[in-house]
Amino acid sequence: MKTLLCTILALLAACSSQTTADTVNVDASADASVDIAADVTVGQAIPHGDFYITVDVVPFGDLLLPFKATITATGSLSNGGTFNTFELRAISEKSDPMFVSDPIATLTNVPVDKGGGFTVLTDTIVLPGKASPTGTDVHIANFALSGTLHEDGTFCGDVGGTVLEFIKDIKGSTFKAVPWGTQGDTPGASCAAVTVKHYAPIATCPTLIAGVNDIVSAERNRKFTVVLPADATAQNMPVVFLFHGVNDDMGGILNETHYADNQKTEPFVLVVPQSERDATGKAVSQTDWAYGLHAFGDDNQDLVFFDDMLKCVSQQYKTDAKRVYVTGFSGGGLMTVFTSFAREKVIAASAPSSGGYLFKFPATTNKFPDLVTWGGGGDSAYGQNFDLFAKDLISFLVSDKHYVIQCNHDTGHKWPAAMTAANWAFLSRFKLGEAPQPFAGDTLPAVFPKYCTLAK
Repeated sequence: MKTLLCTILALLAACSSQTTADTVNVDASADASVDIAADVTVGQAIPHGDFYITVDVVPFGDLLLPFKATITATGSLSNGGTFNTFELRAISEKSDPMFVSDPIATLTNVPVDKGGGFTVLTDTIVLPGKASPTGTDVHIANFALSGTLHEDGTFCGDVGGTVLEFIKDIKGSTFKAVPWGTQGDTPGASCAAVTVKHYAPIATCPTLIAGVNDIVSAERNRKFTVVLPADATAQNMPVVFLFHGVNDDMGGILNETHYADNQKTEPFVLVVPQSERDATGKAVSQTDWAYGLHAFGDDNQDLVFFDDMLKCVSQQYKTDAKRVYVTGFSGGGLMTVFTSFAREKVIAASAPSSGGYLFKFPATTNKFPDLVTWGGGGDSAYGQNFDLFAKDLISFLVSDKHYVIQCNHDTGHKWPAAMTAANWAFLSRFKLGEAPQPFAGDTLPAVFPKYCTLAK
């Protein structure tokens, strides 16, 4: 991590020394909130006014980032002209009212070609924490929008840049802009027509083995590991899903957590999914899992993968449908929270470790219990603040009437060995559809480290 941070600082220094003609970067204010009245001109004139821009950051699992642009312009689409000013603001719809930052980039005298082609190029923009999906400032170097203007007041095209916290090029990303206030009418984040793919559940399950299994799920070849207890014929076994983090895999999370040791206490089926990989074995998404994708049902391949794994495991082993649990660390903790909300009618209890949620929290019908574990103020990875993630999650869960145990081990971004047994001791006590039974007198058993307390 130290090497990563040094590299990021070096890149930031390099970017700050660059100059782009007619470009001014303005620091974002975390407390700013504005509401600029829409006044968009359409037709043959170059569109100008206020616009809602959606950017699809493809390498990060199709993460959607919204922006607000305010444009003044002269000229026409047929003859070309100029963006006299192009002001970009970061926004977040997680808050109510919507958060809109101070300008994160202001450009002047940007040429518009005949036919409406243009390129807006900045140095380094900063998404302030209030507008970042992770709640932490994110830096994007050489952020560029290259697109084409249309007579209906929309414009769309390609996005370039490098996310410095991940040292990741976002080449292949796209955007679409529509007049401010009409974003609900013309969805999409590219020039292509909006299409939503829905995936059918697996029709025929393969015969599973103890070890690595292959299935075709949501039209993708996927792998997951099944770890069986000594008595694999036991009746009504719980099922635990254990999600690995970014740049990790099935074997890594098993070795890090030693979660299978819990099977000595009670027989259960441990399912360890692997994020989607390409032909070389590299994760398809920079974030490994689709917890940042605005898809919460059969339009999300990872959620369909979860459904298919659960279906196949339940068909082959004697499992208890009321005792399905999810847990995971880091990116796997994010996936744990995402899955527990998206599949609340299935999940009996959830235990994210250094996890969180990237969207506006949804109200839940099933008030599933949660064990929220994190590493305090030093819990950071890829420049993202997991301490903030955990506190926001706990605050929501308590307000939404979930039973929550909080465990701040205050040792940074890691899964403490002591939490493996505590994790299972928590999950195993709850059943779907039954009211949570708090620990007697709110006093936790000795298996829980002393830093674990009831969240109120």
